[in-house]
Amino acid sequence: MSEVSVEMRHASVVIRQIANSLLKAQVLDRIGGEVANEARNNAYFRPGRSFWREMGDSVSMQKKGQSVIVGAAHEAAAQKQFGGPIAAPGKGPGSTGAKALTIPLGEARENRWNVDKAAMKFNLFPVKSGGKRFLFGTLRNRSKKASAEAQPLFLLKKRVLQKADPWFPEGGQLERAIARGIDDYRKMSGGF
Repeated sequence: MSEVSVEMRHASVVIRQIANSLLKAQVLDRIGGEVANEARNNAYFRPGRSFWREMGDSVSMQKKGQSVIVGAAHEAAAQKQFGGPIAAPGKGPGSTGAKALTIPLGEARENRWNVDKAAMKFNLFPVKSGGKRFLFGTLRNRSKKASAEAQPLFLLKKRVLQKADPWFPEGGQLERAIARGIDDYRKMSGGF
């Protein structure tokens, strides 16, 4: 009969190391989840529903070894967070190769139109006035009584400087999200 022996001297150390690494991973999961939820909620509560909804939907969390990364995949996420220049033609993934940026004015601004939506209702044409360029429009399907008067719909610019509009959790908001993640883990596991 063969004899089997097991040495337990190092087993408890190895088991403790495994348990500690699992504990860290679960805590990071909770913290990352809270930070991601906070970022999503910040985006969802902003005006401009469809844009900010897409921004919030692009937030994700990834585990990498002993860390967790929370970020947003939306092409405008960093631009909104940090600000900076926007120029035409753009070079990013959302770029359409347009020769100018269109800044909505009047009715186009009130209705949140882009040029395509405005072109459905108006005959558009460019106008240069006082060194500035505009897109004006006249109504396509106007009644005989309606005025054929042109109105400015878009200001055309080659470049603008967008102000930072921080939406991702930072400072105290980030610290509170981390604390909530730790508290969630404590409640789930019965403490550390």
